[in-house]
Formats: sequence, C-alpha cells, structure tokens
Amino acid sequence: MIKLNQKWQLRIICLLLAIVLWFVIINEQNPTSEGSFTVPVTVENLNSQYVATNVPKSIYVRLSGPRNTIINMGASDIKAYVDLANAQEGEMEVPIQVTIPKGTELKKQTLTSAKIYVDLYAVQEIPLTPHLAGKLPDNISISSLKMTPDKVVVSGARRLIKKVDRAIIDIPINNNDQDFSVMAPIHLVAADGTPVEGLEMTPWQSKVNVTLMANAVSKRGPVFVTTHGTPGSGLVVKRVAAIPDTVEVRGRADIVGTISGINLAPVNVEGITRSQEWELSAPAIDGAFFSPDTIKVSVEVGDPQ
Repeated sequence: MIKLNQKWQLRIICLLLAIVLWFVIINEQNPTSEGSFTVPVTVENLNSQYVATNVPKSIYVRLSGPRNTIINMGASDIKAYVDLANAQEGEMEVPIQVTIPKGTELKKQTLTSAKIYVDLYAVQEIPLTPHLAGKLPDNISISSLKMTPDKVVVSGARRLIKKVDRAIIDIPINNNDQDFSVMAPIHLVAADGTPVEGLEMTPWQSKVNVTLMANAVSKRGPVFVTTHGTPGSGLVVKRVAAIPDTVEVRGRADIVGTISGINLAPVNVEGITRSQEWELSAPAIDGAFFSPDTIKVSVEVGDPQ
C-alpha cells in the first residue's frame, strides 16, 4: 500500500510539473504584450429631442494582453462611449466608458470623463447673404445675382442656432468682365462676424449666377446706422461708429442717382453692459451694389452724464 501511494504521489507531481511546463512554453511562444489605439468616442442612449456638443472626438487607450491578441486587434475592436440616458439640458460631466476585448487589460486611458453640453435639437431656415470677394473692373457692375438655393436649413443645438446672425456665401468676382456661374460655400456667422461652428447645414453650398453690366457709374456715400433697445445697468449709448463710414455704390446710372447713402439695419443694444462691435451686411438693391458690402459697427456705452 505504501508503494502504491508513492506511485500516485509521483504521478500527481509529474502532472503538476507538466501543467507548469505547458504554461511556461505557451507564455514563451505568446508572451504578454501592449498596444496603443486611438478610439472614436460615441454617444449612447441620448433622447432624440437633445443633441450633445463638446463630446471628445476620440481618446487614446493602451491595452495589454497575449501578443497574438494584441497584434490582431484594431481600434474597431474597442468601444469608447458616453452614456447619456439620464441627460438633461445644460452642462454636465460624464464618464467616458471603455469596453475592451476579452483577455486584455486596460493600462491607460487619456480621458476618463468629459464636460459636455446637452441642448435641445432645433431646425431653422436662414436666407443667404451674398458677400463679394474681390474687385470688378472700374466700369463693370453686377446687374443681377441669383443664388440657387437662396436659403440654408440649419440644424443642431438650439443654443448655437441662436448665435447665428447670417448665413454668408462668399462669391469670388476676381476682376471678371463676363457673366459667370460658381458653386460657392456657405458659412454661418454671429452678429460680430465670428464663425458659428458645430451645426449641420443643408446644403453646404449654393450655385450663384452673376450677370454683369458695362458702362456702370459709381459714387461714394455715407453709412447711416442706428440702435434700438436700452443698455443694461443704467448705461446709455455714448457713441455709434460705422467702419468705414463711407462706401462706394456702383451700378445703373438711374439707380445710383437715387442713392444718397447706405442705411444699415438697426443694431440691437438691449441689455449690453460693455462696448461692443457688430458686423452688418449692406442691404440688397436691384441694379446697384455696395463696396465694401460688409460694415463693422462699433457701439460705445457708458454712464450717463
């Protein structure tokens, strides 16, 4: 019986040694390795009435695992996301969750959370405002300008849509003296002329047909601008200035002769507490165009005296 027990003990020891040896060989053939991946961040479970902004586009992760697993992996095998099932309108900080393949370990993640902004989703149609980029020959003017389409549908965060003052289409004229057509891009700007980004546009460009005329006449005229509304905190409007304060008007003689100056849309100063600048587009007049067609307006506010 003693010899029999000794044989079983030897067999168990041999089995354990064989298992250990197998693991050693496997690890030598497929050792632990590390890999780095750039993974896009997606939004999960957000109610369709909302839209999320400021979500990171991607994060960097480092994983460890068996070499064969790591070298056969790609960014598409890893999932990075923010769960917005309980999102409400406003700013919130949410964790960035990462799902990794079985058998691997997450060693590093560049961003573990993000401050995002949740807005109500909105859609608005905005008419296009043409902006001439370049200069025509002295005796040439624009007889007609047609944009197709002449409106753009903007969608996305309501907070951003409220910032949009104009949808500008830049039309290169480049010393043309013949009628021409061009596909021109559309961009959204705030009241001060700065770009508004983060919104979807349909379409993102418009076809412009420009008809030119020869023997155009021109003259210079003053720029007139007014304000409406009342500044905040007991302040008053101290000074309003247009930059430049005169513009060239060019076109048909019978039209140009009737224009004594350019009247810009009134600037809304309701509630402002500091001096500000706006950027306004010249009004459209059939048979005549202004140069420049974009005017800066500076409004200075201060204590009443």
